[in-house]
Amino acid sequence: MAGELERVRKALRELGKSLESLHGESAPNDVHKLRTASRRVEAIAGVLQAAGGKKSRRLVKAIEPVRKAAGGVRDMDVLLADARKLARYRDGESLNHLLAHLKTSRQQNAAELQHALHHRRKAVLQDLKEYSKFVASVAKHAKSASRSGADANQSQEKIHSSAMDVMRELGDWTPLDAENLHAFRLKVKQLRYTLQLDEQADAALVEALGDVQRRIGDWHDWHQLEEIARQVLVLEEDRALLDRIGETVKRRFDRALTSANALRGKYLNIPPAMGA
Repeated sequence: MAGELERVRKALRELGKSLESLHGESAPNDVHKLRTASRRVEAIAGVLQAAGGKKSRRLVKAIEPVRKAAGGVRDMDVLLADARKLARYRDGESLNHLLAHLKTSRQQNAAELQHALHHRRKAVLQDLKEYSKFVASVAKHAKSASRSGADANQSQEKIHSSAMDVMRELGDWTPLDAENLHAFRLKVKQLRYTLQLDEQADAALVEALGDVQRRIGDWHDWHQLEEIARQVLVLEEDRALLDRIGETVKRRFDRALTSANALRGKYLNIPPAMGA
């Protein structure tokens, strides 16, 4: 259990460092670290909510506005990177117009992130400090319980129970399609973060979850890009670019769906045909 608690404390430290280091220009890598660290801590607080109670809920509530603001910037960074890949196939005014729109959106989201950090950073850092104290007290209690012969596996059992709950939810999921695949990914991510707290977790499962998470995320990014492109561009004038984006979305969706259904068939006892 000492190992899993140290993982919790490490995640809290990483989020604190990201919050403290992000000033001025929101560099893509720094924003990505902040968003990832925020999601990880939110998942951890959810797992420990039974023990942490109000502390867990308060921490999640404090983090949420900053995480959402960072998410807006990160989304634009990813979409810009994807859109630039299209230059290999289709350059010209259509692509330039799309890129200009994405850059403007990125600037707007970056301003919102700076606003959120200005107003929320201090409160989140304070809540992280308090939560770190709570985790330290849990670790101290666990150590004492171990020495006295009491049950020191309570934390591990909570992690396992939380993971099993999410696995059951994923196993009971309706057949995967374009409407529910992204929501499935969010649950996959929650399960992955939970299992990363468990020293005895199946490493192959954790790796498979990461692969599914990435493939669905890749499809979802291109799907978002397609939606924006159809709003910004003109079908009659920009059909070639829109067709190229649509073809990419289709390929990414097929890969993501195949990967997700394979995960369900191998680890969640769902026959592949049920998710086809």
